[in-house]
Order: sequence, then structure tokens, then C-alpha cells
Amino acid sequence: MKKLAIALLTLTLVFNLCACGQSSSSTATTSSTTSTSTSTSEAASETTSSEGASSETVASETSVSADAAATTSATTGLYTNLGQAALLEAIGQFKGLCNVSTVNADGTPNIAIFVPGVADDSHIFFNWADNATKANVLREKTAIMSYDIADPTAEEKAGRHSGAVVKLELEEDAEVLAQLQEANESVSEASVVLKIVEVLPVG
Repeated sequence: MKKLAIALLTLTLVFNLCACGQSSSSTATTSSTTSTSTSTSEAASETTSSEGASSETVASETSVSADAAATTSATTGLYTNLGQAALLEAIGQFKGLCNVSTVNADGTPNIAIFVPGVADDSHIFFNWADNATKANVLREKTAIMSYDIADPTAEEKAGRHSGAVVKLELEEDAEVLAQLQEANESVSEASVVLKIVEVLPVG
């Protein structure tokens, strides 16, 4: 009888010990799973944060690049060796090719080749027949002119062209126009006289 009681007690103890071991193992497994999940979540968060920062950096660099391209500092400066005095001298000697750009009434661009004349040190003029460029200038009061002097014999590429881009404004002051007509016989009442507002880089 004693042996049977001892055997039952032994089995009970063994059963309890096994149950405790399984509980501890389960707890450890749960803890490990939770830790792994937390680490994975943190890693994902760091990755997302890093990607976000990278995207912001790229966007910032793109914005700076776009801003830089919109400024005159981005021009090549290779063909901008004509100041206003040199430009007027070249026009007076018919050295270069002149393109005049204007805006049509419907908003579309217009560009044509003409031969300008020098009225004085701050004005040029055109003796235009009725055409789209003349109509645009009289309506909009402004134009853009490019002037290019080509030298195909130059050894260096930068020496093969020189010129400038010129902002022009219609001269409407009657007194100024009268003075220009009196001083220059090529300027008439039919001439379209344009004031040089600014000489800009080419390219």
C-alpha cells in the first residue's frame, strides 16, 4: 500500500514538473516572437524614414537644379562679347544677321529676319512694310531681337559666333521721334523706332 502511494506521488510530481516546463517554454516562445515582431517593425520604420529622407533630398536637388537653369548664370557666355556700343557698330556696318521675335494676336510666336538701322546710341529702327512683325510691335509695344555675327574661319568654336539678345521697346515719345528724324535722314515718320532696353547674353 505504501509502495502504491509513493508511486502515485512520484507520478504527480513528474506530471507537475512537465506542466511547468511547457508553460515556461510557451512564455519564452511568446516573448521571442514579440521581440522579433518589434525589431521587424522598427527596421521597417527606419527603412521608410530613410526612403522618405532620400526622396526629399532628390526633390530638393531637382528644385535647386530647376532654379539654376532658369537664371542667367546657366548661360554659356560663349557668344556674348557684344556690348551695346559694339552691337550698334556692327548693325551700322551690316555685319550680322538680325532676327526679331514678337507675339501674334492669338498668342503664338512670330520670328522673322530683318535689317535694322541705327537711329542713335540707344535706338534702332526698321522701315517695315505692313507685316505680322510690324503689327505685333505696334500692338504689344515690345520685341526681342537676336543679332549674330558669324566667322566660319575662326579656329575655336567660341570664336565662330558673336552677338547679343536685345530687349526692345516701341518708342512713342513724339519729341524723341522728331529729334531722331531730324538727325537721321533714314528715319522717317513711317519708320518703327525701338528703344534698346537691355542687352542680354546669347545661349
